[in-house]
Parts: sequence; C-alpha cells; structure tokens
Amino acid sequence: MAGWVADGGVIEFILALTVLEVLGVIGLRRLGVTRLTVGQVLPNVLAGDFLLLAWLSDVRGAGWLVTAACLLGALVSHMTDLVLRWGKG
Repeated sequence: MAGWVADGGVIEFILALTVLEVLGVIGLRRLGVTRLTVGQVLPNVLAGDFLLLAWLSDVRGAGWLVTAACLLGALVSHMTDLVLRWGKG
C-alpha cells in the first residue's frame, strides 16, 4: 500500500474516480435525477484534479514548472468556482 502511494498510483486512481464522477453527473442529468450541470460541477472537480496533478508531478519528478502550472490551474479553477457560486447568491 505504501508503494502505491509513493509511486503515485493512488493519485491516478483518484483522478479516474473524478472522471467517473463527472460522467455520473452527466448520466443523472440525462435521467432527470438531478438538476446539476457539468458546468456547475466541473470547476470544483478540476480544482481538485489540478492539485492532484501537482502532487503527481512532484512525485514523478516532472520539475517545478510543471508543478507550478498545475497549481496555477488549480487557482484558476478555484476562482472560477468561487465566481460561479458567488453569482448565485
């Protein structure tokens, strides 16, 4: 288990789960179970995914520029999510 965390396998697993999460929202929306749209969910999911990618790039030794780009993507996604939520209030 420790090796799975150390080599980044757990990060890839979590990223795959977030893809399934978005696909689940799409499916539930088509079935009429939820009124959530992908546009409402995606900025939040992307923010977390970018943080996971920053962690993965550090674990895999991709370099500080890649990690910084992932963190910038997380910031932009978080700010987008905040603006979208704030506009509803």
